[in-house]
Amino acid sequence: MATLVLYPHDLDLGELPLLLGNVGVSVHAVDFKRLRENGGLKTLGAPPATAIVVLPPAHEALAWIADDPEVVAIMHPPVTGASLLASLRTAAKMETARSLTRTAREGEELLEIGRRLSSERDLTTLQRMIVRKARELTYSDAGSLFVIEEHDGQKRMRFAVAQTGPHDDGVLMDALLPLATTSIAGYVAVTGESLRIDDAYAIPTSASFRFNRAFDDKNNYRTKSILCVPMRNLQGNVIGAIQLINHKPNFALELESPEHTEDVVRAYDQHDERLLTALASQAAVAMENARLVDAIQNLFERFVHASVKAIEVRDKSTQGHSERVAMLTVAQAEAINEIESGPLAGLHFTTEQIREVRYASLLHDFGKVAVPEYIFAKAKKLPDGRLDTIRLRFLLALEQAHAEDKEMIRELLAKIENANEPNVVSGKEDETLLRAVELRYRDVDGPRAMLDEAEYDYLSIPRGSLSDDERNRMQEHVTQSFLFLREIPWQETPWRDVPDLAYGHHEHLDGTGYPRKLKGEAIKPQVRMMTISDVFDALTASDRPYKKGMSVERALDILDKEFAQRGKVDPLLLDVFIQKRLYEVTHGEDLNPLIKHVS
Repeated sequence: MATLVLYPHDLDLGELPLLLGNVGVSVHAVDFKRLRENGGLKTLGAPPATAIVVLPPAHEALAWIADDPEVVAIMHPPVTGASLLASLRTAAKMETARSLTRTAREGEELLEIGRRLSSERDLTTLQRMIVRKARELTYSDAGSLFVIEEHDGQKRMRFAVAQTGPHDDGVLMDALLPLATTSIAGYVAVTGESLRIDDAYAIPTSASFRFNRAFDDKNNYRTKSILCVPMRNLQGNVIGAIQLINHKPNFALELESPEHTEDVVRAYDQHDERLLTALASQAAVAMENARLVDAIQNLFERFVHASVKAIEVRDKSTQGHSERVAMLTVAQAEAINEIESGPLAGLHFTTEQIREVRYASLLHDFGKVAVPEYIFAKAKKLPDGRLDTIRLRFLLALEQAHAEDKEMIRELLAKIENANEPNVVSGKEDETLLRAVELRYRDVDGPRAMLDEAEYDYLSIPRGSLSDDERNRMQEHVTQSFLFLREIPWQETPWRDVPDLAYGHHEHLDGTGYPRKLKGEAIKPQVRMMTISDVFDALTASDRPYKKGMSVERALDILDKEFAQRGKVDPLLLDVFIQKRLYEVTHGEDLNPLIKHVS
């Protein structure tokens, strides 16, 4: 910045102002009282600046002007050529030193801005940050971001963010505008040319663009200087524009009125344009990266949901189970984040951790694709068709039996049919089954048992409808889920623990779970929450082949008495699940307003 020579407006310096102006020195006659009221010499231009002040010995400005860091020298008339030349040389050296310092500082700021922009993945936050950093770097009072998008096959310009004043973090405008040269930002976006406008109210009528004064008129604001530059991606294509308004002496200065703006705001120069252009390039690349991350995220979401559908196609009885488990688990994580006192106050989940446990919950049953399909639909203890075979044997036995034995055979068949239900087997039913094994009927090959050993084993299943072998095959789905998820390169994402979290959803705190028999602290809080969600949904889900759906009250009672009190699930987490009525996320219309589905 050129050296300033300042003198009181009522002081006659003869031809000195004209002579200095001819050699590139900026000379100003100023009202020092008003200058002080407006904030001192720094309001005359953005640092670095140097000033030589010419004042009479008794001038009122002497007391404060001497402390101003922008002042190089104070001279009293008459001013000699030699003294002025010496002061100008000193000012030139100071300007050079300050310029080098400023350039280094701006370079460091651009590097730091680039680092912060490249690390931000949320597009909305990123766009706000771009405008904020552009304003801070150029001491701009206001700023806006415009993004070129395609809608219905036509390119439009989205007015994304607007900020005004040093304390404004930005308003999300989200307004679609025509992509045309009639506006300043539109002109820059279409042509790819930067614009520097000294006074927005004095744009020549020959220009294709106009300035809209609606905001100024409504808010008693004065838009004066404007700088607008295009945002170009790595391919050199314009993807938007950054527009800055009112170049101030420093960023923290608040413009109090249109009159104040007229006094302190100055035009943007070529240096400001270069700075903003450099930042705009960084911003464009950061936005393209954020968009790419969003696209990958969307693709991954579709992959996850396609995987869930693949599970549900094979096991229609559990349709919606994975999604409900994910919703319930996310609800727990978000509710725990709201706790500020007690034993769970120190437990907190980041946004990415919540997303991670959501993915693990959605995919926790994917390994069921490796389980034989008949096991999913097995409603009775005997395999499909096996009871009909047994009934045929009993019909033959009835034809062959004496009259006094027929009622006994009918009763025996009824007891076998009852034993085929997925209920707990009593000792009395065991005696019935053994009697059926011992009883004989005759076929073409001779005497045969009414019940073979395999059928006896099936009917002796103590609980549910699955044999030990079938249950083992079903429980293998947990390991299969882990093996499948392990093939995805989660370590390259923020969700590296998805396979391990899904692997643990059937583990119990007392070590009685499967497949690894994990115990206590070896089971992460996210897994403990998923287990509660999984058990609750399994209990309350609509009728399945092997069981009836339970009421919410009954399911919560079982979770408390059969799981929490027996040390299988975390009682503190279950208390949160019950007290905050988190089950209403999937089982109730009165949803907890704190719970938001993470997508």
